[in-house]
Amino acid sequence: MRAKVRVCGRLFRATLSGALLRLTEGKPAVSNFRLVSHFDSNSLFTGGYEDLRMDAARNDAQADAGANAGSALNRSIMQLLEHVDYRLITGGEDLEAIYRLRYQSYLRSGMCGPIASGMFEDRWDNLPNSYRFGVYFDGHLVSTLRLHYISREHPYSPSVDAYPEILAERLARGETFIDGTRFATDADSAPAPGVLPFLTLRLGMVASSYFGQTAVLTPVKVEHSAYYARIFHAVQRTEGKVFPGVLAPIALFEIPCGENLRQTLDRFPFFKSTPVEQRMMFANPAINRLTPLSIVPTAKYYRDAA
Repeated sequence: MRAKVRVCGRLFRATLSGALLRLTEGKPAVSNFRLVSHFDSNSLFTGGYEDLRMDAARNDAQADAGANAGSALNRSIMQLLEHVDYRLITGGEDLEAIYRLRYQSYLRSGMCGPIASGMFEDRWDNLPNSYRFGVYFDGHLVSTLRLHYISREHPYSPSVDAYPEILAERLARGETFIDGTRFATDADSAPAPGVLPFLTLRLGMVASSYFGQTAVLTPVKVEHSAYYARIFHAVQRTEGKVFPGVLAPIALFEIPCGENLRQTLDRFPFFKSTPVEQRMMFANPAINRLTPLSIVPTAKYYRDAA
């Protein structure tokens, strides 16, 4: 059995044989692949794949090409996940690093104005239902995402405050949600154009597999909605409006779970995760400094078993 572990801040490959754990330092090479996308320093993937089209509205021949594109994408992201580890951030220098990344990304894209501290944080960061993640590629921070698990017992998140007319009654009925906010990337450090959204938003799919909630909430700029509709079948719930903490108008999109989640995991197996990975991310409260620092993606174990 092979895995990756972090020891004293360094990433090692581990081979487990009986009771013997052997650590060897190193990293695999990433196979070359090409992605054609329209991508800036803080936008989401809105492009396609060279000579391969994924638009389901097209004719049968183009639909076949779209299926091939999905296969190429799955292979590429699976390769990249070999270099990725996720960190559930609870404090210290890692927390400051994701706040700086948020600020630099948002300032560059016009989502926020200058902040003297050079860090972007808000009142939802330290809530007990808040999970702040950093995504690291070969040990370097490349993106960040925050998730809130919201329920009737814990109805606290930016989207609940911004869209009470949509969410308050549903929460009172017992529906539950994952609210994904404060997505930010360092596009200059991306391993390839357009891949950071897949590597980062995988966190929302791991959360969905663990919590089994009604839906994932994704408050985003309307111009980024095509990605969410194409990949996750997201449905727009509101028009763009003022959203807490940012300058740009934001619309609420909802990704249904249940059967839609199952289909998404089938189409994109790199979003899959083992129960162990899910528990490492979400079984403990986020405000818990004993939480494991680094969590290695486990989607490949589904691929290897196939």
